[in-house]
Amino acid sequence: MGRIRDAVVVGARTVRRVPIPSAVTNHALREARRALPPGAVQKRHAVDVEMIGRTRCVWLDAHRRDRGLIVHLHGGAYVSGPFPSDWTWLSKQADALDCAALMVDYRTAPDHTHPVARDDSEGVLNALAADGRLTAGPWVLSGQHAGGGLAFAIARRLRGQDEIPAPAALITMSPWLDLELANAGITETDQVDPVHERRMLREAARAYAGRTPLDDPDLSPINASLEGLPPVHLSVGTRDLFLSDVRVAKLQLEENGLSVTYREINGRLGLQLVQRRGEDLERLHREQGELIARALTPPRS
Repeated sequence: MGRIRDAVVVGARTVRRVPIPSAVTNHALREARRALPPGAVQKRHAVDVEMIGRTRCVWLDAHRRDRGLIVHLHGGAYVSGPFPSDWTWLSKQADALDCAALMVDYRTAPDHTHPVARDDSEGVLNALAADGRLTAGPWVLSGQHAGGGLAFAIARRLRGQDEIPAPAALITMSPWLDLELANAGITETDQVDPVHERRMLREAARAYAGRTPLDDPDLSPINASLEGLPPVHLSVGTRDLFLSDVRVAKLQLEENGLSVTYREINGRLGLQLVQRRGEDLERLHREQGELIARALTPPRS
């Protein structure tokens, strides 16, 4: 996430840091929401807004659906999003692969609690399957941060049912897999306050979970069986709070014999308001794009 600096109070020869309340950070997250793509993304794509059931969705180049589809679940700790970083990533992949992309703008807390985000996302997939837009060819499910955890939960729920075709691949970036935050204990420096971030995430988790226990597998897929999933690309930053959980998920996926591509990048990857740049991130995007390209290529008969 982009850094929100602590306030500084200057007294007589003393300087002390005043933590920003998590409610202020959640407000900042909500203010950072970008319901429509940034101007640069709009210039590159045909953008269409569609209400699918009760869920607002935004298409990038819907006319390319016959070449494949990426369905993206945005980040934002279940209290906000999508962010410019979601739009930038989705635009980059759709552009490179010449395919369609769909941002599912699921409803968020505090107005909407679990299972609204899950039901909104599954409702969109069910409607697209019913009218043939999801069955016209292979599709990929992607998500970052909260959207990454949600993508795992949905992919797990799609196993063994016929109404919605399973995604051909799962792309997740710093997924929030445990709303209990049991392993979120990374020590960071450079004026980054992990305790403050954990406090903000705990507040967001309670706001979204409502009466559902935080260890429920639909909220925290780290507590569920991860077998039977499609090929997965899993990535995380070495200074993300979710690093330990993502490493555990990688081991679980490998133990279940699944195809897993795993990448750790230096620094932060999770909950970015604006996507960072760098050679390591470009390499990550290329690697993700290669898996998506393979997934969207129909098998030869």
